[in-house]
Amino acid sequence: MSTKPLKNIIEVKNVSIGYNKKKHSQIVLEDISFSSQKGELISIVGTNGIGKSTLLKTLARIQPHLQGEMLLKNKAFKEYSTLDFATQLSVVLTESPSSKNITVKELVSLGRYPYTNWIGILTEVDEEIIKESLLDTDTINLAEKKCSELSDGQLQRVMIARALVQNTSIILLDEPTTHLDIYHRAYILKLLKDLAIKKKKTIIFSTHEIDLAIQVSHKMIVMTKEKIYFNKPEKLIKSGCFENLFPSETIQFDHELKQFILKK
Repeated sequence: MSTKPLKNIIEVKNVSIGYNKKKHSQIVLEDISFSSQKGELISIVGTNGIGKSTLLKTLARIQPHLQGEMLLKNKAFKEYSTLDFATQLSVVLTESPSSKNITVKELVSLGRYPYTNWIGILTEVDEEIIKESLLDTDTINLAEKKCSELSDGQLQRVMIARALVQNTSIILLDEPTTHLDIYHRAYILKLLKDLAIKKKKTIIFSTHEIDLAIQVSHKMIVMTKEKIYFNKPEKLIKSGCFENLFPSETIQFDHELKQFILKK
């Protein structure tokens, strides 16, 4: 029996997302199609409430998609067991860890749960992966600090390290630059791009930082009420999709600057 050659890590085909109610489904957005390959950083952008987090939660299998087809390495999402799915895809949500009284290393180590036994004993291989992830995120010097002692930027890097030790092909992040200043927003997004390339991972993140996303993303998913756009940033700019993202009387997109500016 021949198998289809693996080109795309994720394939989303004509998917509708939303919520299952008791008697009917509430569709938030439909006809979503995109694919991702190794080493790509993909951003999801759009106005508040458009469905960015809903799409991420659907990709993370936190909630089911309503219509269409979703494949992970040529295999339907629903065909993966919970444990197998956890070895393929990791998630960094906006919520802080439930307990900040643990050390950075202890928090990062939790990412090895799909591979450890039921009492969570770490092997030498686990320890080496944890150390490498701390080095990759420049958090090795924070390893023995309590999470409660970290700044928002440091904690975000630690959460990325925890996703890295899960050793998945895909990492999803929901608004990873929330509460950060401009320097740390740029730092985190550059870190994600470097990790995608260096580790050959598919990294997909939602963000309000559209200007920065245009600069760092290999591809972008632009969500509007009328249509979902997916392409390289430069092609999306040429298509004019950013011009219709916000009310034109307030803000406009400058093609030369590749950013939004207040309308005079």
